[in-house]
Amino acid sequence: MSLRIAGNRMVTSSEVGRHFGEFLDRLKEGELIVLRHGRPEAVVVDFPSYEQLHQELRELRELVDHLNLFLEIQGRRGDRVLSAEEVAAELGLR
Repeated sequence: MSLRIAGNRMVTSSEVGRHFGEFLDRLKEGELIVLRHGRPEAVVVDFPSYEQLHQELRELRELVDHLNLFLEIQGRRGDRVLSAEEVAAELGLR
């Protein structure tokens, strides 16, 4: 995966150290990518964005858990999923 962030959203770790307050103000415009030795090292986001990302991740994990449970129950019950063609053949419609 490559970075597709505008250059003005990337800052060096030394710049962050020298101008931390200014960078906090810039978070209203979006996240900042912090570079160390020219490579991405961290992402800084404002707190509401962090909360939203964290909530979405929690919900996705719950959905995956529910899906896995559903598949496990289906497997134990021996449920079959048939295509439209298979249903038609079993009903003698083909």
